[in-house]
Amino acid sequence: MMTQTVALLGAGGKMGSRCRDKLMKENYRLLLCEEGDGLKKLQEKGLKATPAEEAVPVTDIVIMAVPDILMSSIAKNITPMLKSDATVVLLDAAVPYVGGIPMRDDVTYVAAHPCHVSPFKEQETPVTRKDWWGGRAVQDIIVGLIQGSEENFTKAKELCCEMWGPVDKCHRVTLEQMAILEPMVAEVLGAALASVLKEAVDIAVNDHGVPKEAAESFMLGHACIELGIVFGTTDALFSDACKVAIKLGKEWFFKPDWKKVLFEPEMIRKTINLMLHPEKLKKDDN
Repeated sequence: MMTQTVALLGAGGKMGSRCRDKLMKENYRLLLCEEGDGLKKLQEKGLKATPAEEAVPVTDIVIMAVPDILMSSIAKNITPMLKSDATVVLLDAAVPYVGGIPMRDDVTYVAAHPCHVSPFKEQETPVTRKDWWGGRAVQDIIVGLIQGSEENFTKAKELCCEMWGPVDKCHRVTLEQMAILEPMVAEVLGAALASVLKEAVDIAVNDHGVPKEAAESFMLGHACIELGIVFGTTDALFSDACKVAIKLGKEWFFKPDWKKVLFEPEMIRKTINLMLHPEKLKKDDN
């Protein structure tokens, strides 16, 4: 098999750096594309950057490791440069879900994202046990074919496994399913709940005198076993009293229609639109 040429757009950024370090060790001809502060970071590491207008036309797979708010404009710029039968890998489902990516009929488009490291997945070393992001610790990833050929999708999937390795399972989902998982389930719900847990701990500490270390240890320990119970990773069960507490918590703190709101396509599009244009959220708050 001929060595594939891969262009990594955003190679100096946070996500781009993680992808870059992995792919440099693999059998790809890797072209690093960056500008501004990201370009300086590459130069500081002694790495050569290739202008996108030079890299994209000769590239088999283009990875867009760029911020969501810039993805659409960058995609519009590179679309005419793509060679026929190229593959574009988008590291997020949000922008393509709302139609923000111009797509050519002769190009394959793939969305992919790491699951990150599950606290319940067994890790082998102290170093990997401290890796919550992935890259050292074993994690799963999700990938989806937006449009294009299965052959190119398979190549993109293999690249993603190498880019985010070590990977245990690579789950195939649709673009719509990926958008449900992120931003809706993982961020709108999951990150919001995590934030509320921290706020509750802070109130217990600052307003009610609970020792900080005790409060944090108690909350984190309980949160872990609660997650283990509801996701079935332990044989433990909630006590009868805890079941009552769960019922009360749902009644007191959640709107009755929260499930409908979270999964409605209209709400997914609205959420993504506000995330891509946070200035609109500020206007709504005023």
